[in-house]
Amino acid sequence: MRPETGEHEVRGAVEIACDESGFVGGSLFGGTRVFAHASVCLDPDAATALADEVRTRTGSGSDELKASRLNRPWGQPVAEWLCGPDGPLQGRAVVHVTDTRLFGLARLAQVLLTDSPPEGWWSAQEDPATWDEALRLHALVPRLSLAGQRRILECARDVLWVNRNRRRRESIESWVDVVAAVKAGLDDAGDRCLLARWATPDSVRRARDYHADPPTSPLTEPLLPALRWAVHHWSAHGDVSVVHDEQSVLTPARVAAIAEELPVSLPGRRLTGFVRVDSRQDARVQLADLVAGVVRRGVEDRLSGSASGPAVPVGHLVADGSAVAELGARRA
Repeated sequence: MRPETGEHEVRGAVEIACDESGFVGGSLFGGTRVFAHASVCLDPDAATALADEVRTRTGSGSDELKASRLNRPWGQPVAEWLCGPDGPLQGRAVVHVTDTRLFGLARLAQVLLTDSPPEGWWSAQEDPATWDEALRLHALVPRLSLAGQRRILECARDVLWVNRNRRRRESIESWVDVVAAVKAGLDDAGDRCLLARWATPDSVRRARDYHADPPTSPLTEPLLPALRWAVHHWSAHGDVSVVHDEQSVLTPARVAAIAEELPVSLPGRRLTGFVRVDSRQDARVQLADLVAGVVRRGVEDRLSGSASGPAVPVGHLVADGSAVAELGARRA
């Protein structure tokens, strides 16, 4: 389902700098649970001065700034100053956050439960029906045995993953077998019915169609819809140009698809430029890396309940369109 179009007044232009934290490389069901993509709107000189202040406060010297410093206990005061509600980035930074497990299950739902899988730069939330099914399976998975969780998630990964040589047909048959085995061990009839919907003959047919003719933009890269969200968000200020940390996922064709879609969704808006840079050469991108890393750590701690002390307040930085059920986010 594509976003609705509407009138949008053209005014001004804005340049944003972006970086991510928790890159998963298409492996959505691995150890990294949270992916965060930050976009920052700052003048280059102001960004340089702010980055120098962070170096002074953390004792980083001339080293490249990395979020790992701010996520250590001794760096928390700097993280609170930089990322807090009254900090220097208030109104100048936003972070789109993705629960990679939920995102992967939503993509799987789009493959197995609908006849029209989206392109990879669409949000996983744009089809409410498949998003709701993914939320239900996402809630069921933790109630399975550890072995059941592992088998379901590993098979889901195999069904979604498409490389240049395509996937072997065995991944689809394995999915059906694993769903049947896990379903047989469930006591609740509703849970069995829920899981059965993911392995019907129609689901098998759709999975084979997906493998035979996968989308041009991969469904397994949360960076693509996160970048698209950032472009849409900042377009409230006018035409958007992007400076982004080097990332092989962001091929010219995929960026062009996001650019071509923008004026369809938001008439009068354009993506006027896209440049990939080494983060060490742009203070704005380094600040985006810091913000992404601090927010990712905060959301991971919230999801896992593993925070060892008071959390850095980051809720004001998290995008409303984030794909994290526990934060209450629903639609892009």
